[in-house]
Order: sequence, then structure tokens, then C-alpha cells
Amino acid sequence: MEIVTKIAPIILALIMLGLGLGLKFEDFTRVFKAPKDFIVGFISQLIILPIVAYLLIIILKTPPEIAIGVMIIAAAPGGVTTNVMTKFANGDVALSISLTAIISLLSIITVPLIIFKSADLFGIDISQNISILSVAKDMFLIVSVPVILGMIIRKFAENFVASKVEIFNKLNVVLFIIFFIAAFYEERDSIIDFIMQAGLIALILNV
Repeated sequence: MEIVTKIAPIILALIMLGLGLGLKFEDFTRVFKAPKDFIVGFISQLIILPIVAYLLIIILKTPPEIAIGVMIIAAAPGGVTTNVMTKFANGDVALSISLTAIISLLSIITVPLIIFKSADLFGIDISQNISILSVAKDMFLIVSVPVILGMIIRKFAENFVASKVEIFNKLNVVLFIIFFIAAFYEERDSIIDFIMQAGLIALILNV
């Protein structure tokens, strides 16, 4: 996992920077214009999805190590691709952007909390290797700081950045593909085993 662990933080930070460049501070005010829709999406992503993941883990008797990975997937915030897919589906892009922006910023708290709580439920002691504060700090530096920085850059270069948003979105997709290929290459000898162990539950969770 050496390649992945080295490039993952950089790629994720660049993706979140691109996400921030596509956001305005006004995107956060949309929450108050459609609070009901936002609350439904917020609860679905931060509460219902992790609960569904946990129930699937119990039903499918998933091994603890795989179960933690499934909970991380459920806890992870949506990225720029969710906004793109919402646009393709002719959905409420403004609402998607608001959810992406706020949940991404809150992820520095929600992700470590869900991970550590899941570890306790599955009887895995991860506190000796990592702490909730260190995870929150890393999430803040890799997720929140780039998003905020991107929003600040857009604030002071609105015309230039606004005209290049589509380019940033495409660049984010390219970065994600690069990360996926690197991860696939790094684990090419074990990929079949991983699919056998976690493929079914990951598929069901995504559906």
C-alpha cells in the first residue's frame, strides 16, 4: 500500500480543493431556503447510511477488518462526482452542492466518530495505533482546509474560476481515476480475494 498511502492524501486534497473552487459561500445559505430537503439528505447520509451498513455487516456476518472498511465507506462524505451525477439525473444540483459542502466540512468530526464507534462495536482496538484527534486533524488538513481555500480563491477570482469550473470538475474525475488505477495496481495480486470478501456487501451498500 506504499504507493497509495503516499499519493492518497495529495490526490484527496487536490480533489477537495477542486470541490471548493466549485463552491460559493452562498451555497451554505441554500440550506435555509429548502430546510426540509436538506434535512432529509443530511439524515440519510450521516445517520441512515451508516445504520444500513451496520445492519448489512450483522446480516452477512462480515469479518471485523472488512466491516471497518464498510463503515468507512458509509461514513465518507460525497464528493464532486455526486454533484455531477445529480446534474446528469436532472436533480436539484443546488441542494447536492449544499449537502456536499456542509457534510464535507463536518466529516472531520463525523468520520472519526463513526470509525471509532464501529471499532468498539466490532471489538477492534484501534486506539493504540491511531487516535480520534489525529484522524480529525488529518481530515481537517486534507478535507476542510482545501475546500475552504478553494472557496476563498473563488471569492477573490470569481470570474476566472467560474469560467473554469467544468475544467476543475473534469480534473477531479481524472485525479480519482489515477488514484483508482494506482490502488488497483498496488493490490493487483489480492484484488480477487478482496472482491470475494467485500464485493457483495459493498455492492449492496451502494445500491
